[in-house]
Amino acid sequence: MEQYQADILIDQRHALGEGPVWDEKTSTLYYVDIMGNALHSVNLPTGRRDVISLTQNIGCFALRESGGFIMGLAAGVYLRNADGTEIHKLPTPDFDPRTRANDGKCDPAGRFFCGTSDQVDGIQQSRLYVITPDGRCAQLLDGLSCANGLAFRDNLMYFIDSPRHCVECYSFDPDRLTLSERRIAVPIDPAHGLPDGMTMDTDGMLWVAHWGGGFVGRYDPSTGRLLARVTIPASQCTSCCFGGSDMQTLFITSAATGREGEPHAGKVFCVRLPYQGEKTFRFPG
Repeated sequence: MEQYQADILIDQRHALGEGPVWDEKTSTLYYVDIMGNALHSVNLPTGRRDVISLTQNIGCFALRESGGFIMGLAAGVYLRNADGTEIHKLPTPDFDPRTRANDGKCDPAGRFFCGTSDQVDGIQQSRLYVITPDGRCAQLLDGLSCANGLAFRDNLMYFIDSPRHCVECYSFDPDRLTLSERRIAVPIDPAHGLPDGMTMDTDGMLWVAHWGGGFVGRYDPSTGRLLARVTIPASQCTSCCFGGSDMQTLFITSAATGREGEPHAGKVFCVRLPYQGEKTFRFPG
């Protein structure tokens, strides 16, 4: 099995760093600190860092073609323009007040998938939604605990509900906005922690962050086999994305919550790999 070690990119501890997104137009890496209510960015060529402070937890976001972001916050999904002068909440979906937005991203057609996470143990009231560029919204899954990693290939959606210890695969119907034909694509060994955020490379392999395991694993979704590991010096590995000029740098976020004894917990890491990631998909709205 291939082994890699990631280096520190951003030497700052974040309470719950998550959801990295690469903007190839500006060579900028974006990511969130969920509990810090902040959307961070770093421009790689210049090293300039910026922070957008929010009044709610931000679980996820995607870039918009027109500039700005579509964001999953604690109370719902919002559209924000580039300079922040306009921000408004979409009428749907309605989140259960005992949940908040967690992971989310756009698929190749620009549909925004947004999941929620329980804030009360054991209630299983979280959901997975999809919002289309023409304004439709549909609930895809319910009875979840912590909706997490997403990846897409053709009509397939790969999805993680962390406590289930697996990556699930569904067939997605883009007209009816429904899922079917569920199967387990990758079983995750509980000894490796919980599966968290996820991305895909151009070979169709899945890169899964392991919360509690301190690594990102490259998996073959057709066999479930673990092919490679990227280790970080922090146990709570949260998510990852590919970026850089050739899309061969893997950026990895982590969380510092509850890890006071880990000096690098909550930092952002990167590693150059012999694999290329899928491009970033944007929301047309």
